[in-house]
Amino acid sequence: MTHLITLKQWNNQTFNGRYTSTTLSSWAKKGYIYPPAEKIGRDWMVTEHAVYRKPAQPIKIPANVDLELQASDPVVLSILNG
Repeated sequence: MTHLITLKQWNNQTFNGRYTSTTLSSWAKKGYIYPPAEKIGRDWMVTEHAVYRKPAQPIKIPANVDLELQASDPVVLSILNG
């Protein structure tokens, strides 16, 4: 069984207490901690070896890209059309 600790304990152990409880709760809610934090009662709990995962940057598609794809291969068309 995995040992769970509070976000405050994790913050002290991992970051020497650098972050506020508001920041830690925000990370937990947004899924920035892996494995994901669990809300137990009113406390967020994480595994001892949890890590902060930098949020992925959204992919920006340039406005001039045509997203209307046309399948020209008959095999692909037959798969897509069922």
